[in-house]
Order: sequence, then C-alpha cells, then structure tokens
Amino acid sequence: MDGSRECAPAPPDEAVTRIEQIADAALRRFARYGFKRSSMDDIAREAGLAKATIYLHFKGKDDVFRAMMARFLAQVAARCEAVMAQPLPFPDKLSALMLAHFGAGYAAFGDGEHLVELKTVMASIATREAQAFEHIFCNHATALLTQAAAAQEIALGALTPGQIVETIAHAAIGAKMGPQPSLESYEARLRQIAVLAAQAVARR
Repeated sequence: MDGSRECAPAPPDEAVTRIEQIADAALRRFARYGFKRSSMDDIAREAGLAKATIYLHFKGKDDVFRAMMARFLAQVAARCEAVMAQPLPFPDKLSALMLAHFGAGYAAFGDGEHLVELKTVMASIATREAQAFEHIFCNHATALLTQAAAAQEIALGALTPGQIVETIAHAAIGAKMGPQPSLESYEARLRQIAVLAAQAVARR
C-alpha cells in the first residue's frame, strides 16, 4: 500500500470505521496486556494499521482509551436497549438487562489480570465515560421497575425504584469479590441476584 495514501485524511464514513477499528483493537490489547504495557505501536499492530494512521485520529494513548470506552458504551447501550424492547416478564427482563450490562463489562475487562489497572485508568482519564457506563444500567433498570410497578407486575413497597436499582448494582459489583470467578460463574451470580430482586418485589 502507498504510504502517502495510508496517511491521507479518510472520507467521513471511512474515518468513523477506522476509529471503531482502532477502539476495538485497543480494547483487545488493553484487556490482554493492560494500559501501561500497551504502546501506540502495539495498538496499531492489533488494528492492522500504520501507527501514522492512528495519529490521524488520536493525539495519544489517553485519547484512544477514551474512544475505546465510548465505543464500548455504545455497544452496551444498544444491548440494553434491545433487552428493554423485548416483551419479557419482569424477572427475565431484569436478568437479561444485568447480563447485557454487567456481564458484557466483565466479559470485556473483568476476567483479565489487568482489571485493577484499567479501573484506575478509567478513574483518572475517563471519568465521564465510566460514569456513563453506570448510568446505562441505572436508567434502564429504573425505567423497568417503574413500568413493571405501573403495570402492577411488581410491588415496590417502601423503596423507590432508584434505591432498588442501587442495591442491585452494588450486588452485581460485589458478585466479583473473592476468588475471581469465571465469566460463566459471574453470569450465574447475576442471574441469582435478578431472581432474588424479582422475588423481593413480587406482588403478594
């Protein structure tokens, strides 16, 4: 390939595709090797692109990390929206929503040895994106509880939907504690949390 053409500005659609390609490659690289051990050269090789092409779209590794988070957030949001559109009973929809959100996050980051480092990086350079990830589940789960209560499918009792969702989210995070579970084990724990939450708000 002509090197000058490789470094030339890409058309808008092609530029978006390349950014997504780089973000996906960065996610794979960071999950396997962590942030510190991944250079722009490494990300370029993972993406199958010249390093100069990476710099056409990003100033540095921090920008790539934020783009990776934004891309992942969009994918998780789409999964959660698909779950919300399904005509499922409340317990099944809550379980599917937890898998689409927390399960996807664990599959992407959580079962690797670099999770602690990546969380630190998120807190330092991608705070907005990390908060947005939390909001995806909270917003959808709150809407789910509100809708189910309005349809008299569940009874909220003394707690607000937000309080219940916060408790569920804490339980999902706590399900990772102890010896690191496999993805299958973590997903099983998420399903158990969903069952318990559904039983807690079931109409008597």
